[in-house]
Amino acid sequence: MSQNTRLSYSAAAGSADIPKPQPKPVNKPPANQSSSNHRQHASGEQQGSRHGGPSHKRNQSPSYIPQTSSAEEAVYVLTLLTDAKHHRTLTETRNKYFPPRLNRLEAHITLFHALPGSQLEESIKPTLREISSKTSQFHLLAATPFRLNKGIAIGLPKSSGGDDARQVHQQLKAAWADFLSRQDAGGFAAHYTIMNKVDDEKEVQKAFEQVQQEWKGCHGTVLGLSLFKYDRGNWVHNEDFKFAPSQ
Repeated sequence: MSQNTRLSYSAAAGSADIPKPQPKPVNKPPANQSSSNHRQHASGEQQGSRHGGPSHKRNQSPSYIPQTSSAEEAVYVLTLLTDAKHHRTLTETRNKYFPPRLNRLEAHITLFHALPGSQLEESIKPTLREISSKTSQFHLLAATPFRLNKGIAIGLPKSSGGDDARQVHQQLKAAWADFLSRQDAGGFAAHYTIMNKVDDEKEVQKAFEQVQQEWKGCHGTVLGLSLFKYDRGNWVHNEDFKFAPSQ
């Protein structure tokens, strides 16, 4: 996958039904910098730095830090992987409402925000492979718009993907209980954020009313899980973990 591609949806290499997202134009790198060093910028939905390195100016909330014995050099984000048509529809909706200057990601449902890199090979990937192999693809319906403090989200009914996504989340959370951040160890409700970080209450409410009137729902299939490295404000695709085909 091109590192200049907008990264919240990952395409499985060689899969006919999961085409790669179209690259987003990026600024030309300086002459002494290879374009391969570019990463997709995150939209600011991650709450500050996850790395704790000297180049990060924001203080990191303890609730976002993995509970490991030492500071993590890298953390990883885990999302659901859906079919291309469903993903495209939700991304178009997000692009319509999300503030353009902050909208650097495609539509996504995040399961975990800060998985510690120190556990990547020992625990995280083996667990993802095991649980994915035992999980069947399932139907989802992005059906229910609801208000956020400064934005709008669309949730999944329990009977249309919500419970299935929660079950996967609970299995992973139990396996990783020793090192999850407080945020990731908390509750989970599958949803897409289509607007966020808008301070104007009237603007948010107007957009919410429009979504309520126009949104007809969007069916799709969850095909697996996608893992991304969170790299100083960038999401870099690492690996997909495919579910078993549904019977």
